[in-house]
Amino acid sequence: MSQNFQSTGGQMQGTGGQTSQMGGQGMRFSEIETPQMREMTQTIHRAAMTCEWCADQCIESADPMMIECIRMCEDVSELAEVAETFVPRQSRFERSVLQTLQQAMQACAQECGRHSEGHCQECAEELHRATDAIQQYLSMGQQGQSMQQGQMQGSGMQGGMQMMSR
Repeated sequence: MSQNFQSTGGQMQGTGGQTSQMGGQGMRFSEIETPQMREMTQTIHRAAMTCEWCADQCIESADPMMIECIRMCEDVSELAEVAETFVPRQSRFERSVLQTLQQAMQACAQECGRHSEGHCQECAEELHRATDAIQQYLSMGQQGQSMQQGQMQGSGMQGGMQMMSR
Protein backbone atom coordinates (compact mmCIF):
# COMPACT_ATOMS: atom_id res chain seq x y z
CA MET A 1 0.00 0.00 0.00
CA SER A 2 2.93 2.32 0.44
CA GLN A 3 3.22 4.22 -2.81
CA ASN A 4 5.92 6.75 -3.42
CA PHE A 5 5.34 9.99 -5.25
CA GLN A 6 7.65 12.73 -6.33
CA SER A 7 6.80 16.18 -7.60
CA THR A 8 9.06 18.17 -9.85
CA GLY A 9 11.31 20.76 -8.31
CA GLY A 10 12.34 18.43 -5.49
CA GLN A 11 9.59 19.66 -3.19
CA MET A 12 8.26 16.35 -1.90
CA GLN A 13 9.12 12.70 -2.27
CA GLY A 14 7.21 9.71 -0.90
CA THR A 15 5.35 8.92 2.28
CA GLY A 16 6.25 7.32 5.60
CA GLY A 17 9.71 8.63 6.48
CA GLN A 18 10.68 10.08 3.12
CA THR A 19 12.18 13.48 2.59
CA SER A 20 10.04 16.58 2.15
CA GLN A 21 11.92 19.58 0.90
CA MET A 22 9.98 22.75 1.45
CA GLY A 23 11.64 26.09 0.98
CA GLY A 24 15.01 24.41 0.42
CA GLN A 25 14.99 22.61 3.77
CA GLY A 26 15.02 18.81 3.85
CA MET A 27 12.72 17.20 6.40
CA ARG A 28 11.60 13.68 7.15
CA PHE A 29 8.12 12.79 8.33
CA SER A 30 9.84 10.86 11.13
CA GLU A 31 11.28 14.17 12.36
CA ILE A 32 7.81 15.53 13.13
CA GLU A 33 6.51 12.19 14.37
CA THR A 34 6.08 12.07 18.13
CA PRO A 35 7.12 9.04 20.21
CA GLN A 36 3.42 8.47 21.02
CA MET A 37 2.57 8.50 17.31
CA ARG A 38 5.36 6.04 16.55
CA GLU A 39 4.36 3.69 19.38
CA MET A 40 0.71 3.75 18.34
CA THR A 41 1.45 3.03 14.68
CA GLN A 42 3.70 0.12 15.69
CA THR A 43 0.92 -1.27 17.89
CA ILE A 44 -1.55 -0.90 15.02
CA HIS A 45 0.88 -2.70 12.73
CA ARG A 46 1.25 -5.62 15.17
CA ALA A 47 -2.53 -5.88 15.47
CA ALA A 48 -2.92 -5.87 11.68
CA MET A 49 -0.33 -8.64 11.28
CA THR A 50 -2.05 -10.67 14.01
CA CYS A 51 -5.42 -10.20 12.27
CA GLU A 52 -3.97 -11.38 8.96
CA TRP A 53 -2.54 -14.45 10.68
CA CYS A 54 -5.85 -15.11 12.46
CA ALA A 55 -7.80 -14.82 9.20
CA ASP A 56 -5.37 -17.22 7.48
CA GLN A 57 -5.77 -19.73 10.32
CA CYS A 58 -9.56 -19.42 10.13
CA ILE A 59 -9.49 -19.97 6.36
CA GLU A 60 -7.33 -23.07 6.79
CA SER A 61 -9.83 -24.52 9.27
CA ALA A 62 -12.54 -24.38 6.56
CA ASP A 63 -15.11 -23.88 9.32
CA PRO A 64 -18.15 -21.92 8.11
CA MET A 65 -18.59 -20.59 11.65
CA MET A 66 -15.40 -18.56 11.17
CA ILE A 67 -16.59 -16.51 8.18
CA GLU A 68 -17.43 -13.41 10.22
CA CYS A 69 -14.11 -13.65 12.05
CA ILE A 70 -12.29 -13.75 8.71
CA ARG A 71 -14.20 -10.74 7.39
CA MET A 72 -13.57 -8.67 10.49
CA CYS A 73 -9.89 -9.56 10.62
CA GLU A 74 -9.50 -8.53 6.98
CA ASP A 75 -11.38 -5.27 7.63
CA VAL A 76 -9.10 -4.43 10.54
CA SER A 77 -5.99 -5.28 8.54
CA GLU A 78 -6.99 -3.04 5.64
CA LEU A 79 -8.13 -0.16 7.84
CA ALA A 80 -4.85 -0.42 9.74
CA GLU A 81 -2.94 0.04 6.48
CA VAL A 82 -4.84 3.26 5.88
CA ALA A 83 -4.15 4.48 9.43
CA GLU A 84 -0.45 3.61 9.10
CA THR A 85 -0.36 5.88 6.06
CA PHE A 86 -2.50 8.75 7.37
CA VAL A 87 -1.01 9.14 10.86
CA PRO A 88 2.65 9.87 9.99
CA ARG A 89 1.67 12.46 7.40
CA GLN A 90 -0.86 14.00 9.81
CA SER A 91 -3.78 13.79 7.43
CA ARG A 92 -6.79 15.92 8.27
CA PHE A 93 -8.74 12.62 8.24
CA GLU A 94 -6.40 10.94 10.75
CA ARG A 95 -8.82 11.19 13.67
CA SER A 96 -11.83 9.78 11.82
CA VAL A 97 -9.73 6.96 10.33
CA LEU A 98 -8.42 6.07 13.78
CA GLN A 99 -11.91 6.16 15.28
CA THR A 100 -13.21 3.87 12.52
CA LEU A 101 -10.26 1.53 12.99
CA GLN A 102 -10.85 1.50 16.73
CA GLN A 103 -14.52 0.55 16.23
CA ALA A 104 -13.55 -2.22 13.81
CA MET A 105 -10.92 -3.50 16.25
CA GLN A 106 -13.40 -3.57 19.11
CA ALA A 107 -15.94 -5.52 17.04
CA CYS A 108 -13.25 -7.89 15.78
CA ALA A 109 -11.91 -8.48 19.30
CA GLN A 110 -15.42 -9.31 20.44
CA GLU A 111 -15.89 -11.75 17.53
CA CYS A 112 -12.49 -13.37 18.05
CA GLY A 113 -13.20 -13.63 21.78
CA ARG A 114 -16.20 -15.85 21.01
CA HIS A 115 -13.96 -18.54 19.53
CA SER A 116 -11.87 -20.97 21.57
CA GLU A 117 -9.07 -21.26 19.01
CA GLY A 118 -5.74 -20.00 20.30
CA HIS A 119 -5.16 -17.74 17.30
CA CYS A 120 -8.51 -16.03 17.86
CA GLN A 121 -7.78 -15.50 21.55
CA GLU A 122 -4.34 -14.09 20.75
CA CYS A 123 -5.86 -11.82 18.11
CA ALA A 124 -8.47 -10.52 20.58
CA GLU A 125 -5.72 -9.70 23.10
CA GLU A 126 -3.63 -7.86 20.51
CA LEU A 127 -6.69 -5.91 19.36
CA HIS A 128 -7.43 -4.82 22.93
CA ARG A 129 -3.87 -3.48 23.25
CA ALA A 130 -4.24 -1.61 19.96
CA THR A 131 -7.61 -0.05 20.85
CA ASP A 132 -6.10 1.12 24.14
CA ALA A 133 -3.16 2.67 22.28
CA ILE A 134 -5.48 4.42 19.84
CA GLN A 135 -7.64 5.73 22.68
CA GLN A 136 -4.60 7.06 24.49
CA TYR A 137 -3.37 8.75 21.30
CA LEU A 138 -6.78 10.27 20.54
CA SER A 139 -7.03 11.52 24.14
CA MET A 140 -3.92 13.60 23.52
CA GLY A 141 -6.13 15.42 21.00
CA GLN A 142 -5.46 19.09 20.45
CA GLN A 143 -2.36 19.09 22.64
CA GLY A 144 -0.55 16.79 20.22
CA GLN A 145 -1.84 18.62 17.15
CA SER A 146 -0.70 22.04 18.31
CA MET A 147 2.73 20.65 19.22
CA GLN A 148 3.08 19.13 15.74
CA GLN A 149 1.96 22.34 14.04
CA GLY A 150 4.59 24.24 16.03
CA GLN A 151 7.23 21.83 14.78
CA MET A 152 6.05 22.30 11.20
CA GLN A 153 6.12 26.08 11.49
CA GLY A 154 9.59 25.99 13.03
CA SER A 155 10.86 23.93 10.12
CA GLY A 156 9.37 26.12 7.41
CA MET A 157 7.26 23.19 6.21
CA GLN A 158 3.92 24.93 6.61
CA GLY A 159 4.93 27.84 4.40
CA GLY A 160 6.02 25.42 1.72
CA MET A 161 2.69 23.64 1.92
CA GLN A 162 0.87 26.94 1.45
CA MET A 163 2.97 27.71 -1.61
CA MET A 164 2.21 24.29 -3.08
CA SER A 165 -1.54 24.82 -2.75
CA ARG A 166 -1.50 27.96 -4.91
